[in-house]
Amino acid sequence: MGLPSITGVKMDSKKTERRPRAPRRPLEPAKKGALTDPKLDRARKPILGERSFVYDLMGAAIILLILIGSLYTYTGNWPPLVVVQSGSMQHSDTRSYVGTIDTGDLVFVKSLGPKEEIIPYINGLEIKHRTYDSWGDVIIFRPNGDSERTAIIHRSVVYIEFNETTFDPTTWQGGAYDVPSMGLYHVTRSFSIKNYEWPKSLTNDLVIDVERIIDNFRTLGIQPHGGYLTKGDDNSAIDQTVPFHNEDPPFLLPVLREWIIGKSRGELPWFGIIKLKIEGRSDPPENSVRLLVIALIALVLTPFLLDLAVHYVQTRLGKKVEEAPQEAPLVPDRRRMRPPPRRGG
Repeated sequence: MGLPSITGVKMDSKKTERRPRAPRRPLEPAKKGALTDPKLDRARKPILGERSFVYDLMGAAIILLILIGSLYTYTGNWPPLVVVQSGSMQHSDTRSYVGTIDTGDLVFVKSLGPKEEIIPYINGLEIKHRTYDSWGDVIIFRPNGDSERTAIIHRSVVYIEFNETTFDPTTWQGGAYDVPSMGLYHVTRSFSIKNYEWPKSLTNDLVIDVERIIDNFRTLGIQPHGGYLTKGDDNSAIDQTVPFHNEDPPFLLPVLREWIIGKSRGELPWFGIIKLKIEGRSDPPENSVRLLVIALIALVLTPFLLDLAVHYVQTRLGKKVEEAPQEAPLVPDRRRMRPPPRRGG
């Protein structure tokens, strides 16, 4: 009995030839920032632009808040800046200078610490302490302690102490002042400061009329007290010895410490002119308006110039990366490679 036969397929001993495949078409790389759906692309572009604008506003607001907070922390006053409204502290009638206090400047007002001292002109001259191109501290104070009146920013000249040994409170007669920093005691009429620095037109010594100061107290019917005598650098006399018209009372008393808002520290020149022009107040020096315009243009253009500079640098760096030759990957030399050891052999 024979085995059943199986019908098979005759196989050729030669290899079957394969037809070469057509090369695949390379995919084009997607454009940077392109969306797959053109409709979605058009819909999302305005949204992305609005978000970018909102983020820019939020960033600017945060920076502004940080700046204001830093100023308040440094000065301890609110507002931390005041606008100089008159030219009593100017060192020139026609020109403004950075480093001096001119009409239209913004001045930082730093509050006094509990133990912080005020250095008048006389003491500053001795210890070589200068602010705003002269000796001593510049202070901001309320005239006669009245918070309703506009604060005054003038230089502290000298501190005087009332000597009541000869003062009769019933007749308001007598009285004198001591000036310890100058070694003067029981001054009843006047004393002078030699070679006072400002104004330059002041060719003689700065004379301080003590008798006039005592008369001002007598006019008000209050007992005299000591305090700081002040003066604008461009004024030729002490504030406490000249009349202040259109004010009540029309004169200033020696400045008590509790009347002082703070010391003047630093300045932002010219930017207060905007406020003065809106209110129609004093005219600033001739060159201040020109310098303000230049500063505003620079302030507006600076962000755009920085953006252009960053874009230019990024573009240049991108071109350098594209132009850099790419090194071919290292191919190991098979002739030098040792064959792996055989197992079980």
